[in-house]
Amino acid sequence: KEPLRVREIEVDEGALVEPGQVLVKLDTSTLDAQLAEAKAREAAAQEQLAVALAAIAKQQSEVELAQIEVERSANLTKEGAGSQRELDVRRAKVGTTQASLAEAKAMQQTAREQVEAARANVEEIQTRITDATLTSPVTGRVLYRLAEPGEVLAPGGKALTVVNLEDVYMEIFLPAEQAARAKI
Repeated sequence: KEPLRVREIEVDEGALVEPGQVLVKLDTSTLDAQLAEAKAREAAAQEQLAVALAAIAKQQSEVELAQIEVERSANLTKEGAGSQRELDVRRAKVGTTQASLAEAKAMQQTAREQVEAARANVEEIQTRITDATLTSPVTGRVLYRLAEPGEVLAPGGKALTVVNLEDVYMEIFLPAEQAARAKI
């Protein structure tokens, strides 16, 4: 699917191959490095998610504390032992802590999406690495070896020609007078 250098060819011309047998291994050192980087990004995204979850827990505690303080201040104000200003300040603090909680929840959603994007990137690179190992799709025989280790195969390039032994056919051309006499 992409241009890669041939690292190993596991079979020779004339070899009998089975479905799933590894035939050619392409060099994936660049892809391996990309995979390591993608895994590190996934781990970093997981850490950001953990930070966001911690921020939510912190903000929820602050909202609960602010609500308790409003109740206490309201009781003190009813009894004449507290000021209306103090009650208003406490109510405003509830609003700001609830806004901070909403912000932390939004950050959590963003962190979750970053984790999913990083995970998808890891899977995509892993698929590219898997595709760099060419396996036999059929029971067959290697007819031609078209590439050698060290060569770069272009996308869709051919490394081997494998004849499917379950679907063997032959075309024969005869002169017209002989073809007319042949029984089908």
